[in-house]
Amino acid sequence: MSPWSSFPLVRICLAFVSGILAAYYGAAHSWVVMVSLGLSLGAYLLIIVLMPRPAFYQWSPRLGLLGLGSIFLLGCCCLFTHQKRYALDPLAHQLQDVEAYMATAIEDAQEKENGYSVTVAISQARIQGKWHRVQGRVRLYISSPTFATIRYGDVFLVLGRPQVVAAPMNPYAFDYRAWLQQDNIGYQHFVHKYFTKKLYNAPPNFFKALLLKIRRYCNRIIDQYIAGRREQAVILALVLGIKDELDLVTKAAYASSGTMHVLAVSGLHVGVLYGLLRALLGGRSRNMLRTNWWRTILLLAGLWLYACITGLAPSVLRATLMFSAVVVARLLGRTSNIYNALAGSAFVLLLGNPYLIFSVGFRLSYLAVLGIVYLQPKIYRWLVVKNVFLRELWRLTAVSLAVQLATAPISLYYFHQLPTYFIVANWVVVPATFLMLSLGLGVLLTSFWPDLSKLLAWLLYQITWQINQFVEQISSLPLSVVEDIYLDTPTLLLWYGLLIALLTFLQSKKMPYLVMATGVALSLGIRTTHTFLQQQKQQGVIFYSIRNHQAVNFIKGTQSTLCTDELFLTYEQHYTYHVKPSQLAMGIRSVKKYSFQEASNSPGFPLQVCTGCSIGVWGNKKFIFIDKPPGHGPWLTQKMYVDFLVVEDNALTSLAPLLSQFEIGTLVIGSSNKKQQALQLKAEADQLNISCHSLHEQGALQVYW
Repeated sequence: MSPWSSFPLVRICLAFVSGILAAYYGAAHSWVVMVSLGLSLGAYLLIIVLMPRPAFYQWSPRLGLLGLGSIFLLGCCCLFTHQKRYALDPLAHQLQDVEAYMATAIEDAQEKENGYSVTVAISQARIQGKWHRVQGRVRLYISSPTFATIRYGDVFLVLGRPQVVAAPMNPYAFDYRAWLQQDNIGYQHFVHKYFTKKLYNAPPNFFKALLLKIRRYCNRIIDQYIAGRREQAVILALVLGIKDELDLVTKAAYASSGTMHVLAVSGLHVGVLYGLLRALLGGRSRNMLRTNWWRTILLLAGLWLYACITGLAPSVLRATLMFSAVVVARLLGRTSNIYNALAGSAFVLLLGNPYLIFSVGFRLSYLAVLGIVYLQPKIYRWLVVKNVFLRELWRLTAVSLAVQLATAPISLYYFHQLPTYFIVANWVVVPATFLMLSLGLGVLLTSFWPDLSKLLAWLLYQITWQINQFVEQISSLPLSVVEDIYLDTPTLLLWYGLLIALLTFLQSKKMPYLVMATGVALSLGIRTTHTFLQQQKQQGVIFYSIRNHQAVNFIKGTQSTLCTDELFLTYEQHYTYHVKPSQLAMGIRSVKKYSFQEASNSPGFPLQVCTGCSIGVWGNKKFIFIDKPPGHGPWLTQKMYVDFLVVEDNALTSLAPLLSQFEIGTLVIGSSNKKQQALQLKAEADQLNISCHSLHEQGALQVYW
């Protein structure tokens, strides 16, 4: 019997995920896939009905492949259907003509520094004076600190038109468009409160509106009884999954200590609730659920109510589905296979939203559980500990090691850092989480008894304060986190390929798997060495596209000099979001940041600032940066060739003054120019057959030699 025969849901889930990925990255037409799905299902059913039993059993493996092929096509169709359902049509084709639209808030607004952010579903749009029915989701940003709180179901009239969420304008920058796409959001709109008008409240879903009311009530209870803002924010994240209140310092401390997972409601939190509910319902007997249907119903209702109140995040849904499968299997007197339960929960979630496969939280959640299920028992058997306390400590250590081993490559891929003291931190934080979550739920459930609720809240505050202090101390230790590690997609796949090959060899003890692991390790080593050598030889320049700013990166080997306008240097987040990702990807180890004036005074850097322009030479390439009108620039006695002529700060309205002085290799229209002026210069350059790159329209320009 094949080892796969015990894992039918695993096979189905893998085929379904493959279909989703094929539809996302492939170029097949949806109607072709749907016809193919119909034919394959029809053939499968006909064979099952008409084929004689002996032949059926003989052809069973081939029928299994046909069934998996149908599941693959079902994954493709699921993605196509999802895309069509949330497409903003016909608005997408007439976006420039939209004058106003009607939208309904499908969530409670998140309060930002200067206003609110809320996702809205458009129902109607006014296009060329007529109202049309449309569909789609828009992330709406209302800039006003005094705007009234937006609730789920609020219906607005919004003047203006939404904008298509643009692709990243700079290399390796965070893809905000793809992140919004996971929630089926394709547009965004920045608007002042005076261009919006609340009409009425009409929640699309009564059940969701009720759950959000409960969540707001719980939020108010915690606000009322917990004093400290940081402690309050941590408790809201841990108990209710509300992370809006967490400040950057707290997030960084928990991330650096390797305990960020406790602030995201996940299997740990659902497991604590499951244990509490079983204890309250008298669930100490293993056979209790077989004969007590009402207890089972109450247990499932409690789990799903908590999942709904905390926002139905992928990690919560995964844990709740798995615990539900365990409860139902126990009720029916059957044993549940954890791998089938895990795959089944993933299949259900992806069936509802196939874009979850691209969610970082979804991937981390399932990889962490796979690490716990498969690796933790093997790691735990490394040591035999007789002392009860040390045995539990080793069990917790084994869990931490298993999770880190399973998630380290993908964590480095997305977050470029790895905590080093995660074992010590989790020794304290994970047990404390059990106590904090229990007390937090106790505060909410005893709110009708203020004195008891206040006492529990005081205890909760004290524990949370101590945990925050502990986490800060761990994160402040030397080398608490290894930062600035970059993995590209092929390297990520090679790391997981190596991990899978090694684990398969250790499980089977068969030589072909060791040969496979050796081959993957060799490929990984060759790729890493090749990348390192390429980085040592690289030389070039990157003109970044950052609105209202000028930023140019001169690269040689693993060192770079970043020249910017003076205002850019005061915004560290600009460097972090727009520039640093490309530095990591190129293996830059030393970065010097200057304003253009400072760069000209730096010894060894060939840049000279003149009146109205800056002139430089890098890698035998000539650069001229013009930031003043032609009358302020230098007067040349003869025409000069320049490899890159960069126009900034609206210095030119026409290229005519430059043509008599410069022979231009590439004209770069900087992002510090007004958009309309940049369009005008680009059109003129195209008309004159001058090679031109507009940072406004085309994003960053990378040139290597």
